[in-house]
Amino acid sequence: MPDQRPSVLVVDDEPAVCSLVQGQLSQSGLECTATSDPVKAMGLLGRKKFHVLIADIAMPAVSGLDLLAYVRKRNPSCRVVLTTDADDTEHLAQALFLGAFDWVTKPFRNGELLAVVSKAVQGGNGVSSLSTRAAAAMTEGVLVKQACLETVWALARAVEAKDPYTRRHSEQVAHYATNLAGALGLPAAQVERIRVSALLHDIGKIGVPDHILTKRGLLTSEEFDHIRGHPALGANILGTISLFKEEARLVRHHHEWWDGGGYPDGLTGEESPLGARIIHVADAMDAMLMDRTYKQGYSVDRMICELVRCAGTQFDPRLSSAACQWCLANSSKLIFPDHGLAPIASLGGAAP
Repeated sequence: MPDQRPSVLVVDDEPAVCSLVQGQLSQSGLECTATSDPVKAMGLLGRKKFHVLIADIAMPAVSGLDLLAYVRKRNPSCRVVLTTDADDTEHLAQALFLGAFDWVTKPFRNGELLAVVSKAVQGGNGVSSLSTRAAAAMTEGVLVKQACLETVWALARAVEAKDPYTRRHSEQVAHYATNLAGALGLPAAQVERIRVSALLHDIGKIGVPDHILTKRGLLTSEEFDHIRGHPALGANILGTISLFKEEARLVRHHHEWWDGGGYPDGLTGEESPLGARIIHVADAMDAMLMDRTYKQGYSVDRMICELVRCAGTQFDPRLSSAACQWCLANSSKLIFPDHGLAPIASLGGAAP
């Protein structure tokens, strides 16, 4: 007689995990097949209709999400339970969209995976909590990031408080960067990442001595070396917060030049992330428009001329051109530091 037991396929690139899960499920009366080769698993899914698929999210060549999408086409009735080493709200949202039954985080708690599989094999009588968990996790992720952002923003405010000539500078750089990114037609999520990075781009100056930040006149070579260290320090500060991993990259490279003459890594051209190149242009725009002890703020016309002159050396030529076009078309949106006209609403969202 054919085996009438519910069939489960376990796919994990760690053989030890496969053996452990297979043993536990088999002891519970389930017909369990396990493999650490996701490509082989795809072949098995094409030949046999399993009741439940348990797949690890992070596998080489073929991920758990790939297997989920494949099963949805070949065997829609198969319930898919995804596993992962850590909470990942981005993949959780994708799993929900693709129709996963549930999600279990490693290391598995005693009996947790078996309980989820038992619900899955019940078919229509089993109720998955994935949608509720996904909503809670994504909401929690937003709240956690906002809390972290508020903490880091307070540190950035402390930096600006040390130097009266750079107050509101970060907000204004964020204003220019956000508008430039928007003019380039970048996706909303990328624009927001650039906005946050611009707000925090000078956070590394917390490590620069006050007498250097507030010095009147030109800096010595040694003093400028302190200033040159702020992008890397800022990236290190943000890098300690996993939620700001991408923002840390943009902060680190916002002083790289198109021709490789910038710092800290001397990247050339598109080696520097697009968001960092946008912030670099925005930072320069505000620096040119701002009055300093050693110079008067440039006129808009002179600033545009400098953007053109430095295209291909300091600035990405495409971004320099886009910035000039935006300035000419949106002169009313330019914010002059000495006027204090930088409304928070203009930054694309509430101030953190």
